[in-house]
Amino acid sequence: MIKHTFMKLNLSCRLFLIIIVLFLVPYLTLFSWAYKKAETIIRDKAQSLERENLNQTKNDIESLCLNMIQASDYLISLNNYGVLYRESATKGYSYLKCWQDANEQIQNVNNSLLNSNADISVLSNDQLLYSTLPQQKFRFEDFFAEQVVPSVYFTNAHQSYRRFESNQTFVSYIRKLPPFSPKSFYLVISLPASSFSRLLGAAAGNMELWDTSGYSICGIHTPKDVKYFQEEISIPLSGWRLTDTISTEFLYQDIYELRTFTFVVSLGLLMICLLATFFAIYSQLRPLFKLKEQMQQVMAGNLNAEIATTDSKDEISSLSRTFNNMVTEIGHLIEEIQVTQKRESELRFEMLLAQINPHFLFNTLNMIACTAKLEDAVDTEKMILSLGNLFRYNLKTREQTVTLDRELKIVNDYMYLQKMRFGSRIKYRLSLETDAADVIIPSLSLQPLVENAVVHGLSKKETGGILHIRIWKKDRMLILSVADTGLGMSQERCEEVAAAMKEHRTAKIGIGLGNIYKRVHMMYQKGDLRIYSREGKGTVIQLMIPQGEEKQGEEVYVPTADRR
Repeated sequence: MIKHTFMKLNLSCRLFLIIIVLFLVPYLTLFSWAYKKAETIIRDKAQSLERENLNQTKNDIESLCLNMIQASDYLISLNNYGVLYRESATKGYSYLKCWQDANEQIQNVNNSLLNSNADISVLSNDQLLYSTLPQQKFRFEDFFAEQVVPSVYFTNAHQSYRRFESNQTFVSYIRKLPPFSPKSFYLVISLPASSFSRLLGAAAGNMELWDTSGYSICGIHTPKDVKYFQEEISIPLSGWRLTDTISTEFLYQDIYELRTFTFVVSLGLLMICLLATFFAIYSQLRPLFKLKEQMQQVMAGNLNAEIATTDSKDEISSLSRTFNNMVTEIGHLIEEIQVTQKRESELRFEMLLAQINPHFLFNTLNMIACTAKLEDAVDTEKMILSLGNLFRYNLKTREQTVTLDRELKIVNDYMYLQKMRFGSRIKYRLSLETDAADVIIPSLSLQPLVENAVVHGLSKKETGGILHIRIWKKDRMLILSVADTGLGMSQERCEEVAAAMKEHRTAKIGIGLGNIYKRVHMMYQKGDLRIYSREGKGTVIQLMIPQGEEKQGEEVYVPTADRR
């Protein structure tokens, strides 16, 4: 309908509309890009400024927290607390004298380090030994019920343990005093939230200080219905975090006004340029329409598209002939690329499985020779048979895929050799929750995972450990899990290994894992290899193989060799 209506227009009108579209689209794209670029620049500058304010405020808060720690270091070294406890029942002269001495020292620390803002107390769960406000009534039970006291820590935001200030928010630094009585006494330095509120910078955004439980200690809270972006920084000394929230409406107010003015003016200038361009080139455009249509067909994949040419010597005819030659050449190049890609795929499979190292086989042979000298030939014979099975499977298996039970036989042979090597240090468990004879997996995919767990996890652990293989199906996915209780890896190392597999950097992870990861992703669209590990606890590697999914690419001959 639209095409029919368009074709009813005269040539001048059609050309005019075409030129408008050709000029207007880039203009709108450029305008939109420029606007987004301006937003990004403003946002980056604001974020940079807010990060500076956050860092400065963080340093001020850490300085105040450090003053609390320094005050506690000095106060905990005082030797008055034992006397106060022993004399507390008598309330005699010795008690008053000791209390006055302690009070003078504590007040000096409060004045010099904490600007007299802190409430300092020495108390247990049922007794107040000292406080800067001794005449007040304290809620010991409530305080200790809300603040579980370890040896040293900064508390989350809490209500005052003085009854008359139950609505005021405080944070405290608590340290356990050296024992001087059967009870456990604690030094509690409490600062009101207002002490930290004064440190929050005066920036464009709203700063807010949060404790480890997600409760706001102080600051200006941004309503949820306001659009904003937020910067955040942690305070390691206390475990708190500091946020700065900036309203996007406030930030982009000026650019909104500039956008409207620029759009109207530039659009008017664009229309003038379009009219002038139309009258200059309209008579030359019609011969290009056919060329454009044929190019679109080629872009859609039709390499049989061809433009009818004439003997004319003008530029359009020459361009048409060049286009026809180009399409023909592209067709030939695509055919060559397809052949090259097929061969490249075959070579890639051959190269991946050719990266197998014979070290394990040679080392095992040396171990068997040593074992033969120390025991009868029965065990040695069984070990040689197991090793022979590994040789044959590694060097003669040409299939790209094998049944699960065939792979498990090789794993059992391998684990037998390892149990002979390490004895009771290594225990082996198998949980098979599917029919191994009916399941197809890539060849040489399970045994390298087991070898990796033994070599890098269990053998390096003095006490050894357990290797547990579990195989089950879930949602048309076969999951092969190899878990060990070996050395494990840190979270950083685990993330590094995962990234190295995805980027095919075998130098970081060894060829074994990299080989399997590449093969699974080349053979199966939804296949995957996942690693979970905790340092000192062990490692779990899960191989995910789709069931019923067509393998990617063509079947190719895959030679096998030693692996590592």
